[in-house]
Amino acid sequence: MDESRYTRIFIQNSQGTTYYSEQETAEYSKVEVQMLRRLRHVGLIQGVEIAGEEPRYSDEDVVLLRRIRRLHRDLGINLAGIDVILRLSAQIEALQRELEQRKHE
Repeated sequence: MDESRYTRIFIQNSQGTTYYSEQETAEYSKVEVQMLRRLRHVGLIQGVEIAGEEPRYSDEDVVLLRRIRRLHRDLGINLAGIDVILRLSAQIEALQRELEQRKHE
């Protein structure tokens, strides 16, 4: 019997994740601090809670905020609609990853 064996190699970024303050995040994503707080309140953006400090946000959060800004300001989609779009996009991405994995099995 021919037994094929595969080795999977995962390359991970060795750099630590950078976290930004509310003000920095708002500046980098071009949204107002109040809007950032509102988006956090409604659950569209999470951030990271650090004891005794304001929430911090990662590069991924900044990218997500830019996407939300585009949907809201440029395309006129309300926050409920943005929530639906983001959830559907995440499901599509997960299905695409699963399909790619199955192609390589």
